[in-house]
Amino acid sequence: MKPAGFILLSLLAASLSAQRLPQTVIPSHYKIALDPRIADQTFSGEETIAVRVSAPAKEIVVNSLDLEISDAELVSGGRTQKAQVAHNQPDEMARLQVADSIPVGEAQIHLKFSGKLTQGLRGLYLSRTARRAYAVTQFEGTYARMMFPCFDEPGFKATFDLSVTAEKGDTAISNGRIVKDLPIAGNRHQITFSTSPKMSTYLVALAIGDWQCLSRTVDGVPIRVCAVPEKKEYGAFGLDVAAHSIQFYDKWYGIKYPFGKLDMVAIPDYEWGGMENTGSIFYRDSALLLDEKTTSVLRRREQATTIAHEIAHQWFGDLVTAAWWDDIWLNEGFATWMSMKPIEAWHPEWNLEDDAAAQAQRIIELDSLATARAIHGNPSTPSEIKEMFDGITYEKGAAVLRMLEAYVGPDVFRKGVNAYLAAHANGNATAADFWQAEAQASGKPIDKIMPTFVMQPGVPLLTFSNAFAVGSEKLQFTQRRFLISGGDQQGDSELWQIPVCVKTGSASANFCATLVQRTQPELITGRPAWTFVNTGAKGYFRVAYTPDTLKAIAAIAETGLTGPERIALVEDTWAMTRADRNTVGDFLDVSRQLRSEQNRHVVDLLASHLRYVGDSVVPMAEQQRFQSFLRAQFTPLVNDLGWSSRPNDTDEQKVLRANLLAILGDAGDPAAIATSRKLVERYIDEPESVDGTLIGSAFSVAAENGAADLYDQFMDALNDSESGDEYYHYLFAIAEFRQPELLERTIALLDQGKIRQQNYPRFFGALLSNPSARDLAWNYLKSHWEDLAQKVTSFGGAGAISALGSACSPEMRDEVKQFFASHRAPGAERAVKQSLERINSCIEFKSNQEQNMQAWLAQQK
Repeated sequence: MKPAGFILLSLLAASLSAQRLPQTVIPSHYKIALDPRIADQTFSGEETIAVRVSAPAKEIVVNSLDLEISDAELVSGGRTQKAQVAHNQPDEMARLQVADSIPVGEAQIHLKFSGKLTQGLRGLYLSRTARRAYAVTQFEGTYARMMFPCFDEPGFKATFDLSVTAEKGDTAISNGRIVKDLPIAGNRHQITFSTSPKMSTYLVALAIGDWQCLSRTVDGVPIRVCAVPEKKEYGAFGLDVAAHSIQFYDKWYGIKYPFGKLDMVAIPDYEWGGMENTGSIFYRDSALLLDEKTTSVLRRREQATTIAHEIAHQWFGDLVTAAWWDDIWLNEGFATWMSMKPIEAWHPEWNLEDDAAAQAQRIIELDSLATARAIHGNPSTPSEIKEMFDGITYEKGAAVLRMLEAYVGPDVFRKGVNAYLAAHANGNATAADFWQAEAQASGKPIDKIMPTFVMQPGVPLLTFSNAFAVGSEKLQFTQRRFLISGGDQQGDSELWQIPVCVKTGSASANFCATLVQRTQPELITGRPAWTFVNTGAKGYFRVAYTPDTLKAIAAIAETGLTGPERIALVEDTWAMTRADRNTVGDFLDVSRQLRSEQNRHVVDLLASHLRYVGDSVVPMAEQQRFQSFLRAQFTPLVNDLGWSSRPNDTDEQKVLRANLLAILGDAGDPAAIATSRKLVERYIDEPESVDGTLIGSAFSVAAENGAADLYDQFMDALNDSESGDEYYHYLFAIAEFRQPELLERTIALLDQGKIRQQNYPRFFGALLSNPSARDLAWNYLKSHWEDLAQKVTSFGGAGAISALGSACSPEMRDEVKQFFASHRAPGAERAVKQSLERINSCIEFKSNQEQNMQAWLAQQK
């Protein structure tokens, strides 16, 4: 909705500023009795909130959304006053007003309320399987107010006493242990939980249903993995991950697990991968449960780090909580960074350092957009808070912390973390508190370095040149903001303090420095044959190499650089190509020099960029020759690995084989296509007979090259799927066919109610990323936007909105721009701008590099 006129603008500004609660009333304890009726999709409740009033007031303001408050009383100084309730729906607040002023001191708020179990994966909502419905919660960021009136801001920490009624045969899981379970009238029972730790409202949790659990005790902590009865058996791996994580974190943090018990619950419908509710972590079922007989290596790793991420929060996020959502990056970035630590210790052969390097490079690509935001935000409304949960918060936060750990050293970094947690345990803190703790632990200017990466958007670009003279050998560094598009119109207003380590062809010439000036010289020993900027790929920056320097590094890359360093080299080279600093031919030549590369991340990144080149700048008449180039690039690796799994394969070789199957299948390789079809047919008959790592790629290739007969087989199997892995293989495969009539059948599943809401973002993302399905999916989105808006944007716009950026035509750009000029994308407004920028960037790349591509192709004849 567009504002009309000055008065409306003024009212809007006042409303936005009023989204924060007054600081004059502070809660300390909630006592809540809740009565959910799952069959009726309603609930009622009664609560008493103990508060401290710091200034006399005739009004107390709480958060409340879609709740009916039927009775309100304020008690202070032994006197009880009835309160009038004034709802402010736009601000999601309720004002409790009394005739006589409430004095300074202790007081109580007593409320009776009711509401409806929602359908939207937030608040207290209905989560369904084919067999029944469950009542579960999702409160981060501003949804606790949908279940009970409260002070719904992270800074208002309190303890909670919760009791709930449930149907006979159902149980409930919450932050505390069950301390009482008594039958009551109506064939129901009342469950009372122990007093919770001191926590923010967004960390309150409740799940009601016929949960069944696997259990174990680790370091004195009882751990359970709970699920619907028919999926309980798939929780064993998650329980193993939790056990290893708790043992690791107990030692690393220097603080034993602080919350007495840990429940992990697989929710049938859940918007997030996981949510770190205190002592009771909820997960999307596919993020906690897996069939170990058929699952892939990558799925096992992803699940392990997801579980470790949420458990890491129990200390960093729950024990110590961000004071406001502007610093949520520190909680989420830290947990993203930290999640790899226990899994690396458990499975060092998984090479998670390579994963971290690739993750950092992916977020640097997003941060290279002009529309990128700073890590630290300034959110005030629920929509703005929702938008904070994006890649910048998670992945950039993790990448910057990874750089910081490398700068101060792992032991010193850990010392700073432990000091920060000890100083703020059971309370709230800010990012400034964190980097001050690190500065004190290290004696280094962390409080000067970190704000330059946290408080301003973008990624720095480092260029360097040799400045050799008699008696003076040095590298001259220059920094400026890097933008993926816009040619030389790069940013000059930002300035970073950048820890940099340089690796060269001569060990005596290696050095580290902190770049604090726009242009800064650094002395170097000797004149090494090659210079690589970003030792270990730990730095958060882009590097522009001269053609000669790039050629020298590429020549020694496979022997002289580590896996993470080669990942950074490929991505820096590609970024300079996208920004029109290198020609596309330069990138293709570097790719050929890496033809024998076997690091799966390097191979996958090269293939991804080569596909982008083929889709955007290779003329239709030259497509067959370019496909031949792709096959020549990657077939030698297949000749070494083969398409069949071998008993002595490492996990990395299994994943590399799967990646190559997808790459060569996409490039039209007949052997890859035939192999994929055979694997899929075997899987349909007997899933356990096929390598679980290879089958995902086989589904993609088979679908892309399949017809109606295969589609029908997938649909039949989809309806009969037993495990989560099987279901998702078939679901996302039917989004990858190329025939319009088959894709129309895929989209029709939405109207038939056969797609679970939690899968909407990824489902539409897959369709929009498929050139053959893009128009169909986009038209469906536009015609159903009012119903789908909240469902497909997901947190931070990471769902369908971001996938729109895969288009590369002015027509699509103009359509997207025009549509969102008159339609809101709640929590995804920035994602819309970034998708438009990505489309523009592709159009610009095509314009800049088409002739360079044709010249390179001509040289190959």
